[in-house]
Amino acid sequence: MKKQQHGFTLLELMVTIAIVGIIAAIAFWNSSDMLENNRAENYLLELKRNINFARAKATSTDSLIVVCSGDTTRIENDRKVTCLDSWNDGSVIVFYDSNSNGIHNPRIGDKILRVMSEIPDNSQFTFTGDNSLIFDASGRVTTNPGTFTYCPNKDNENNKAMEVSVSGTALYYGDTTNTCD
Repeated sequence: MKKQQHGFTLLELMVTIAIVGIIAAIAFWNSSDMLENNRAENYLLELKRNINFARAKATSTDSLIVVCSGDTTRIENDRKVTCLDSWNDGSVIVFYDSNSNGIHNPRIGDKILRVMSEIPDNSQFTFTGDNSLIFDASGRVTTNPGTFTYCPNKDNENNKAMEVSVSGTALYYGDTTNTCD
């Protein structure tokens, strides 16, 4: 008669501990770096889509289209919006400018075409050009173009950049050494 043994072999125990260790490493993995990368990239790619939209709208409607950052509360209440001096503040908006003054005024027929959400408080956003991009009927930028830099944290890691040219095209660069200081 054979005697039954109870318990685990050393090999079974080692395999079990290895599997638990791998699962624990995955569970405790710090993904904040990847999230910062994604946040910066997604914001700039959405901005690129809005810039391309503004350029196309200007050429198709033969009118001036403005892209700038404006006071979020005034935008939500459909009130007169003046472009802010800093792209870091407020929400980025795209609007039809019937008066050719760079100010959204719904009373004279200006229409907001698109609005982007504000950037998170721990992020920064800069632009080396003017405080607005104004597209004329040919799709060209009539203000000073430049480079957008999105910094998802204060230590200037995972920064992303996108350039806007005079011709109105936006080129996403991705990783950059540019800072938002």
